[in-house]
Amino acid sequence: MEEFFAGNLALGLALGVTLAVFGWWQRSALADITWPRQQGWRRLAWAAWGAAGALLLWGSLADNWRKMLGELLDLKEPYPSQRAVLVPVAHEIRLVTFVLLALSLVTLAPLFARYAGGYVLQLTLVIIGAAAFFPLYLMRQRLDTGLAGVVSFPSFFSLDMIGTLIYLLLDYAVNVALLLTFYLGLLGLVALPTTAVLDLLGQREPPAEPTPTTAAFYTTLRDHTAAQRAAAAGGQEQAPGDQHA
Repeated sequence: MEEFFAGNLALGLALGVTLAVFGWWQRSALADITWPRQQGWRRLAWAAWGAAGALLLWGSLADNWRKMLGELLDLKEPYPSQRAVLVPVAHEIRLVTFVLLALSLVTLAPLFARYAGGYVLQLTLVIIGAAAFFPLYLMRQRLDTGLAGVVSFPSFFSLDMIGTLIYLLLDYAVNVALLLTFYLGLLGLVALPTTAVLDLLGQREPPAEPTPTTAAFYTTLRDHTAAQRAAAAGGQEQAPGDQHA
């Protein structure tokens, strides 16, 4: 059990749960993005969700989330003894990760530019990602070092177990924050030129037409109005009969 909670799969599950909670919170907006009336944008949205989902699964099952950024920083270290990751992931596995990362960024960037925000928000994400990277990375390194020293969990009903669970949650939170901050910074960086291209093509602003969410709202509103009118008409027809009686 110790190996599972300190392993890559548990971190991948924590990342997936975080994304699922965010998706549920923003389900209406995501539904509008996923089901636009333009077939090209609808296909792009499905391709983006597929690439992002494949990246999440691949990083959790084949690659190693904790080693990704460490190996990236190790590229500038000439000596293996000075590297943060002493046992790197196989080159073939990491190549697939980079391909999935690139596909997710390239497909999500137009959707982000069209539905989420423009140049100011994208530049803000880049600045936050660059500024928060090293503090979160160093904090993650310290937490992971302490987590690696956990040989066995204490008894379940004990204060030591509560402290261990809090430490695990903190480690997951910092790792997830680091990964998401880094990814959003890359997304903002890719979205900047993508937004410029969409502006030049006149494709950045969604057309002023009902989305699935607003269409359902107006359909319900029309049905409610029609029911009220039918009830009012029935009352008017019944009134002369009552007066005659």
